[in-house]
Amino acid sequence: MEVNIFYKKVMTWLKVNAAIINKIAGFFFFCTLISAVFWAFGNDIEPIVALLSLFSSLFFSVPHMAEFLLPSRKPIKAMSHEELLNFIKDSDEKNDWQGISKDWVSEIFLKEDPRLRFYCKCSDEGIQNENFKEEWANKHADPNATGYWYDLYYDGNLIERFILVSVDGGRARLPVPNWETKKVSQLDYKVAQIHDILKSLEQYMLRSKLEVDHK
Repeated sequence: MEVNIFYKKVMTWLKVNAAIINKIAGFFFFCTLISAVFWAFGNDIEPIVALLSLFSSLFFSVPHMAEFLLPSRKPIKAMSHEELLNFIKDSDEKNDWQGISKDWVSEIFLKEDPRLRFYCKCSDEGIQNENFKEEWANKHADPNATGYWYDLYYDGNLIERFILVSVDGGRARLPVPNWETKKVSQLDYKVAQIHDILKSLEQYMLRSKLEVDHK
């Protein structure tokens, strides 16, 4: 996971800084032309000309290579419903999102485009099921569990609704597994990771014997 994040950061940096890289390439190209003139007048500097030409070609090709290895995706505002959900599933819960809480309301927004945000009310209005009953949710020291709505909005428009269940006296909020497979979808798990403020998700996933469906 960390290697993949580093790879994306490097490719993105190369594309973002393409103008600077092209200026470096232009500098080497200019040096190549000057060296070629000296070479044409009989100076034995062919290796230098070849080396400068190589550097020039390399720097000119780097941004194009980065685009090939990590193609630019659509901006958030141009994504379809399905593309948005897939984007969230593949996002980085630590680096891509930021949260704010005020007056029993929790919001977590995408840093790249804050118009995409999760919205949850911890008051009665935000409760999906005050007395949530499932074996995996009620098997903890505090057996009481409460389901909360986590609504995904873009620019004020409701995109999708998710449920996270507060278990063991609010010590963790767990995603709801599929009732047939008993496994948690990758998207629901990502939503739980994004909202894992207490860093207790993994511990309570194990305690609850919940598994992520990687298919």
